[in-house]
Amino acid sequence: MIKTTHEISNENGYIKYNFFEIHPDLEALIAPDYNLWDTKDFSKKDYCEEMYKKNFYDKYDKDQYAEVYDRYINNKQFKEKAMFIYSIIDYDKYKEFVELNSEIQNPNELIISYSILDSSGVKVNIYNIGITDIAFVF
Repeated sequence: MIKTTHEISNENGYIKYNFFEIHPDLEALIAPDYNLWDTKDFSKKDYCEEMYKKNFYDKYDKDQYAEVYDRYINNKQFKEKAMFIYSIIDYDKYKEFVELNSEIQNPNELIISYSILDSSGVKVNIYNIGITDIAFVF
């Protein structure tokens, strides 16, 4: 696993970090600015909203796919997870990855784990994103 941290806040010496653990086979998918997720420097909110619109609202008719809307599209937690994926995965790199990997033997091993780590050593796991999650939102 590739492990990276990036400071997201520092208030009176209490520091919080983005902490990513990335399976080496997924490193090629990662956007160059992935570590800015949830920081004051994060600038991809509009891009993430556009990707969500393109891959869900524009793709599924609300009447015909009412269950998809109820279960996923209008689900706040699902949308937050999708926005996270859009912010850390480079779409062009993802397309290239798909073209090069028409079959994946062990998809459950291809995981990106995202946690918040603080200066006192407390780690709170937020997401475990697999290749199947990534494929679903794209």
